[in-house]
Amino acid sequence: MIPTLREIVSALYGAYRLARFDPSGLDYFDQSIAGFWRSFFAAVLIAPVYLFLLMIRYSKFTEDVWLFRFLAIETIVYVIAWVTFPLAMVYLAKAFEREEFYIRFIVAYNWAGVLQNAIYLPIGILGTAGLVSLDNANAMGLVALSLILIYNGFIARTALNVSVGAAAGLVGLDFLISVFLNAMADGVL
Repeated sequence: MIPTLREIVSALYGAYRLARFDPSGLDYFDQSIAGFWRSFFAAVLIAPVYLFLLMIRYSKFTEDVWLFRFLAIETIVYVIAWVTFPLAMVYLAKAFEREEFYIRFIVAYNWAGVLQNAIYLPIGILGTAGLVSLDNANAMGLVALSLILIYNGFIARTALNVSVGAAAGLVGLDFLISVFLNAMADGVL
């Protein structure tokens, strides 16, 4: 299901409001089951910029890896990354007794991914392309990552109505899943 342009704009505005630590940002998301499924369209919005980063990464490879293999592995990991945490959250929401907030959280989480990647991917592109030094790219990446983790924590705390500690634990799990998937992709390449 593809969201309307109006829904996309509303969701991105909601994500922006959440980035300003405004809990009313949640009001801009379609929190229905249909809205839940359409929120995964955020992955489609991010994909072109992510593909651009992948092509730059591929051009810098010193190993002999076929482009098709590289793109296939990275695409599979991209899709897995978009579904793993939401699937884990099905069980975690139940464990935290927050099942009624699950859809609201995942919808906000997915649309927030567009803003997060709008910050992080340009840094990755600049660093990978060599347009900024590796040290500067790493420093900017660390700042961006810190802001993203805080942002995700606010979303978890607000959308799920959980404690700061529980939100931090969920953000930590999401981060560990990302690290694991990236390591797995690098290991296969």
